[in-house]
Formats: sequence, structure tokens, C-alpha cells
Amino acid sequence: MRIDTPQAHGLGTRRMAWPLVLSLVMLLGCGEASDASSTEVAGSVSPASTQPETLGDLFPEGEARDLVLNNCSSCHAVACSVIGQRTAARWNGLKEGHSDRMPSLAEGELDRMFAYLQGHFNDTQPEPSVPAAFLEAGCTPF
Repeated sequence: MRIDTPQAHGLGTRRMAWPLVLSLVMLLGCGEASDASSTEVAGSVSPASTQPETLGDLFPEGEARDLVLNNCSSCHAVACSVIGQRTAARWNGLKEGHSDRMPSLAEGELDRMFAYLQGHFNDTQPEPSVPAAFLEAGCTPF
């Protein structure tokens, strides 16, 4: 005699396992979503929704923004300028160290560049989230 019940086909066990499988899939999916929603860069974790998409997105509007974007990348990844949250004294030291590295700058442009950097990326500001891809070229030790 043939028994045609769900249990006879192992369907009862499958039905019981289905919620478990579904729960695992949801947990894994949520785990992936939370991993994708935060990225660890330069010691900070921040939501992916606030991740800049371009280098320009890292730098707020302001005087000398374009000078920074157009000049700092000639020697190192320009994104390196926004990490480290340097003190005013450290920014001034960096400016002195860069004075002979950018001879093509007009008088006062180096001062404006470092005033911009110091004003936006200092030790009183939270460190911006920088995608790892923006730092692949490496940073000069500052």
C-alpha cells in the first residue's frame, strides 16, 4: 500500500526546516547589509551612505579647495590630506616642509591651501570617512 502523505516524502521535515533556512538567509543577508553599510578606514567606521563617491566629495567648498585638489595629488594621494586630524602647529610644519615642493604656485597660494586644510581638517573636527580606494596610492608620513 502506498502512503501519500507529506511525511512520507520527507516534506514534513522540509516544512519544519524551511523557517530555519529562511531565518539563516535573513540573518546572513542582514549581516552582509551591515557589513556593506559601514567601512573601516583610517580607524573610523561610518555608514556607506555618507561615503564620498569622488575625491572632490571629501573636500568642502571653500577658498583654495581647487588648489588643494589640483596640486596635492602630484606627490601623494590627495585624500591623505583629510585624515589624521592635525593640530594647527602640525599643519604649519607641513606647510613649511612643502614650501619648496610646489614652485609653480603663485605667491600666497600655499598659505591659502594650508589655511583651507587647517580650517577643515583639524583636531577639533571629526575625521571624515575616506574610502580605501582613495588611499591606494599611499600616504606620505605626515
